[in-house]
Amino acid sequence: MDEGGSMKIPIRVSVLFFIGIFAAGSTALGYYYYFVYSPPLRAAARFMDDMEKHNEEGLKTDVLVSNDIDEGKLVEPAERDLKTLLAEPFQRGRILDQRRLEGKSRDLYYLVYREPDGRVYALIATEFKGHFRIVIPEVPASRRHRYLWDYSWTN
Repeated sequence: MDEGGSMKIPIRVSVLFFIGIFAAGSTALGYYYYFVYSPPLRAAARFMDDMEKHNEEGLKTDVLVSNDIDEGKLVEPAERDLKTLLAEPFQRGRILDQRRLEGKSRDLYYLVYREPDGRVYALIATEFKGHFRIVIPEVPASRRHRYLWDYSWTN
């Protein structure tokens, strides 16, 4: 105790406390990224890898087709869907942001996607039978590419 009657905490304890809080926060953020934020991004990376390699078998496990995204009607892709998808020229774009939308039957992850020419669209990912897949519209929503959805910037 000092002369005023209060206990002084050694500086070492304060520094160690700060380091402990920092380590715990970093670990929590790491787990959040790995288990929550990362799976839709990994699905998009697998999709883009398969498109670049023209890997039809890979796309079969990484893609779903939706005729009504709002109702959550998702089906496995047909052979013609995959052939149509691979017939288009593909250039890898960049994911700029991720937005989560809670749907009626499942959560949808809008991955804000910028093409090499600078145009912005959305890739949509959702969890289906245990892993995340990219959802493509049955009727193309974008005039540019079948796998893209129109996206407007709103906050």
